[in-house]
Amino acid sequence: MGHVRQPAHRLPLPVLFLLLLSSCRHLTSVVNASAIASSIRAPRRSQDDADLMDICHVSATTVETITAPANVIESASAATVSESTSVSGNPVIQLFSYIKSTMVNFKNGLAQMNTDHKRCNSIRSKQTAHAKSLSTKRPRGILGLQTGGISYEEYDFLKKGLVDRNKLLAVTVVMLCLPNYFVYYLWSFPDMMPSPFLTKKEGREISRERNHAVLSTLLDMERGARVAPWSSKLNPFGKKSTERAMERLTNFSNTACDLFALNNAVGPSGGKLILQSMKDQLYSKIEPTKQQCMLTKKYFPKLILKGLGKVISADPINKGSSPFGLGPMKHIEYVTMADEFLVQQNIDLESIPPTLLEEACSARLIGGPGWSDEERREGIRTWLEGVEIEPKIAKERDGLHFNANLARAALMCYNAVDATRDARSDSRMARMMYQGQVVKSQGAASTGSGSP
Repeated sequence: MGHVRQPAHRLPLPVLFLLLLSSCRHLTSVVNASAIASSIRAPRRSQDDADLMDICHVSATTVETITAPANVIESASAATVSESTSVSGNPVIQLFSYIKSTMVNFKNGLAQMNTDHKRCNSIRSKQTAHAKSLSTKRPRGILGLQTGGISYEEYDFLKKGLVDRNKLLAVTVVMLCLPNYFVYYLWSFPDMMPSPFLTKKEGREISRERNHAVLSTLLDMERGARVAPWSSKLNPFGKKSTERAMERLTNFSNTACDLFALNNAVGPSGGKLILQSMKDQLYSKIEPTKQQCMLTKKYFPKLILKGLGKVISADPINKGSSPFGLGPMKHIEYVTMADEFLVQQNIDLESIPPTLLEEACSARLIGGPGWSDEERREGIRTWLEGVEIEPKIAKERDGLHFNANLARAALMCYNAVDATRDARSDSRMARMMYQGQVVKSQGAASTGSGSP
């Protein structure tokens, strides 16, 4: 009889899911490979009784983890973070500490998701009661977020809960349908885990990524305005269209340079100047067409939208539930909904907590990590006046239509460049080159003016 090939032994899928969920949050607690290698290369030495007792204790803990996981999880949840993430020189202890912290973090994450789901249900109940008091009905889906009767903190919590549920659904589908590729999914898209299993990204890192995206976009704009793309050579009949595209990008670049060269075009006050200078493009007697609202390449260069998408995606909160992040238009749509909620519900900006205020400014690319709460509130207030309050007044008074998508895209571009030029941003090396030239030129001018 032929030899029957036995199936390869694999880890149970739930165990693999337990390990990988929390590894995204505590990746730094993985066993150090160099420490393992050095311990293997090191000569064997005699172990004393204390070392033997430690190894036995680790083995006993392992048996308890397999036979009675509930007791281990309950006891581990009461332990402090420093104890659960302590670093030891023994690679075996490091391995079992990592497994223990993984199970504890997974248990805490599930408990947090359950708590968040219950709170979302209570917030939706408040919105339903508020809608009934107004003789209306709360819509289902994302439109239900716009129902009043709640605070901005509850609105933001409800929106994050919706994103977490979509992420959990996507993770579950990939885990069940493509179990062999689940590891690569988590490695490729670490931000696709629900928020209880993620670690918040530092503001300095977000600022640095956004600064690099702004600088690379400016270089691409200059190259695109002067050098034809290589794909244009493949179409011998597209020379005229390529020239028109390069001409549009050149005009857009010149207009942007003129706008940023305006006096006092710094901070939130500079956003007002940008909107005032673009008044003819934003307001019109005729309602904007769909192409104008969707910011097609005829009205907004594709390179700018691509760079804007990079700047937006630097903050994981702005990516939503999509593994590839949201496009600029989809992000602008979500920002528009938040702006309408703030204005229609007459939310006091002073009542917004500092953490949510920072997230709201990050969604609109306002400021950076060094901004104070007062500066952020002033930025949000100026933003709402320019894209929500003043356009409604102009429509009621003069019957003018407003291209809100173009206004928000232009303000986001300005805010991204203004944050890069800010002395408190993380792009110190990029600014140092220009600041040195400015100081040198000012010194030479003062010397020249004082000479006879």
